Amino acid sequence: MITINQPTDVLRSVLDAYRSAGGTGTAAVQVHLAWDPDDDEAMRIAHDQWRSNIFGPPVCWDLETPEHFDVVSADVTPEQVARSVHVSADLGEHAEYLNDLAGLGFDAIYLHHVGQQQQPFIDRFGADVLPQLKPA
Repeated sequence: MITINQPTDVLRSVLDAYRSAGGTGTAAVQVHLAWDPDDDEAMRIAHDQWRSNIFGPPVCWDLETPEHFDVVSADVTPEQVARSVHVSADLGEHAEYLNDLAGLGFDAIYLHHVGQQQQPFIDRFGADVLPQLKPA
């Protein structure tokens, strides 16, 4: 079972429903992250890259072209994006967030940096965040 980051109570409910229905396989969560050494830049990255991805069904099902996504996301605020993307320059905060998710009982956590520059994210998370994570 794979789900995406949502409020903690929703994730707990999804995981509990899966396990109570007999789910014995790996339970994973994909988390959307935005990181940059500067908080404002991390938020700019998240807003630029993810503002058209905050819409749930049926809106996301009914948009046919990239231009439609641009139109509906024109007034999306950075705060709205931050509800679905964990945004921070603080690597320790990212580690705490990921440890909290692991504590819910997920077997795997898939990290998705929403920015286009992946190498700095990979380097810093590999050196500074992953060593802070507690084994499940």
